[in-house]
Amino acid sequence: MTLNGDKVQDVSRRQILKGAAVSAAAVVTGSVLGSGVAGALQKSKLASSLNVLCWEGYTDPHFTKPFTEQTGVTINSTFIGSNDELVAKLRGAPGLYDLVTPSCDTTGLLIQADQVQPIKLANVPNAKTTFPFFLTAPNVYVGGKHYGIPMAWGFIPLIYNTKAIKVVPDSWAELWNPKYKGKISMWQDISLLWTTSLLLGYKDTYTMTDRQLEAVKAKLVAQKPLLRKYWSTAAELTQLFESGEVIIGNSYGGLTVNQLRQSGYPAAEIIPKEGATSWFDNWMITKTSNKVSTCEAWMNHIQSPTTQAAIAKYTGYGITNTNAVHNVPSIYSASYHLSDPTFISKLNFWKRVPRRQDYLDILNAVLAAA
Repeated sequence: MTLNGDKVQDVSRRQILKGAAVSAAAVVTGSVLGSGVAGALQKSKLASSLNVLCWEGYTDPHFTKPFTEQTGVTINSTFIGSNDELVAKLRGAPGLYDLVTPSCDTTGLLIQADQVQPIKLANVPNAKTTFPFFLTAPNVYVGGKHYGIPMAWGFIPLIYNTKAIKVVPDSWAELWNPKYKGKISMWQDISLLWTTSLLLGYKDTYTMTDRQLEAVKAKLVAQKPLLRKYWSTAAELTQLFESGEVIIGNSYGGLTVNQLRQSGYPAAEIIPKEGATSWFDNWMITKTSNKVSTCEAWMNHIQSPTTQAAIAKYTGYGITNTNAVHNVPSIYSASYHLSDPTFISKLNFWKRVPRRQDYLDILNAVLAAA
C-alpha cells in the first residue's frame, strides 16, 4: 500500500484494521500491572483519585481495576466525543481534570495555550521502550520537553455490516451510495472534512484552500439526505449498528468493531482505496493538576507490557510500546507492522490545522444545512 508516498509491504491497506481487530480478540493477558506502578512510586505518595477527560475505552475496567487494586487510586472518567469537545471542557473547567487524552492534531494547541505541563520521563520508566516516534513527534515534543505519553494509535476506517453488504466496499464513495439511504452514519467531527478531502483527491488535507473547503462542504451537504444520523461516541455507533438502524459508516477504528463482534454482530472495517488519516492519542497532565506523581504512576501503568497487551485486546487499537510486541498474537503484530520501526513514521497522522476555526465553521454549516 502507499501511505504519504512511501511503499509499505506485507499487509494491504484493507487488511490492516480487519486483521488487527480479529487478532486483538485473541490477546491473552495476565497481571495487567506488569512492570507498572509498584517500582515507580510508593503507595503513600499517591493521591486517592485522578479525574481524567478521555476517549471512551481508555479507562476500561481491565486497565483501571488492577491499577486501583494495587495503588488505591480511583480513576474518575469523563468521556469525550471529539477533540474540540475536549478543548471546550478543559477551558470551561480548568481545575477539574488531572489528565486528558487529546489526539495528535490537538496536543499542540494545549501546549501553546499552556494548559498542560511537561512530563519527566525518568518518572515513567516503562516509557524507555515506547516506540521512539511517539516520544519525539513534534506534536508532543516541544522545546526539548516531553508533553505526552501515548495511549494508542490507529486509522479512520469505513465500517460496515458484512451480512447486509456482500461486496466489500473499496471507496469512501460508498458512503454516498443512494442504495444505503437512511442506513449510513458518520462521525460528527472535524475529521469528517479530512476524510471527504481524500475522496475528492486533495493532498493538502490539513491546509485546504477556501475553494477546497467549499467543495468539501458541498459534498457533505449532498450526503445529508442519505444519513440516518451523525454519531458522537463509539457506544452510540455500536448501538446504531446493533439496532439495525445503520449498516455502513465510518469509525475511529478498533473499539466499535471489537464491541460488535463480541456481541456476534457481523462487522468489518476497511481502509478504502483513497486512503485514510491516522491518529495517535496521548496522556497529558493538565497545568492545574497537583497530582503529578499519581499521573506519572498511571502513565507508567499504561506503558507496562501487560497493560499494552490488554489495550490491544479490549480496544483493538495499535499499541505504543516495544515491550509488548511479544505479548500480542503474530497476526496482530503483522497487522500493525510492529516489527517495522519505520512504518509508524510513514503514516498520514493528523496534524494541527492552522485554520481550524474555518474548518469548524464548514462543519457547523454542514450540520445546520437542511
